[in-house]
Amino acid sequence: MAANNHSVSIVIIDDNPRSLEFLSTALTRPGLKIFTAHKPEDGLAIISMYRPKIVLTDLVMPGLTGIDVLHRVKELDPAIEVIVMSARESGGSPSKVLEQGATDFLKKPISLHLLRERVGRRIDKYFNDPAKV
Repeated sequence: MAANNHSVSIVIIDDNPRSLEFLSTALTRPGLKIFTAHKPEDGLAIISMYRPKIVLTDLVMPGLTGIDVLHRVKELDPAIEVIVMSARESGGSPSKVLEQGATDFLKKPISLHLLRERVGRRIDKYFNDPAKV
């Protein structure tokens, strides 16, 4: 990827610290600002403050669910892309999550290749189109 003067931000919300570390490490690249939160409420505060282009959220978490995060993000800014991920489908099947406005659904455990392909493609779209940044 060519370097440019634009930066893109992404927020990752997951109650599992190991998942947060894996996701943020796997997606790290120049020009990408990654914010992480292990509590959905903290993630929503970061989203409200920084208005990222992409939010990656776990579906099943204590307190607010990934569906709750999805709805609140879309109320704040419908243009923010929300990708929901889960090891299980309790709380919403992939099709139900997509019907509610998610950009994508990733089943855990997420392979490094799949993560970089599906999420990386969305990140690249912002780097390659300066008008979207």
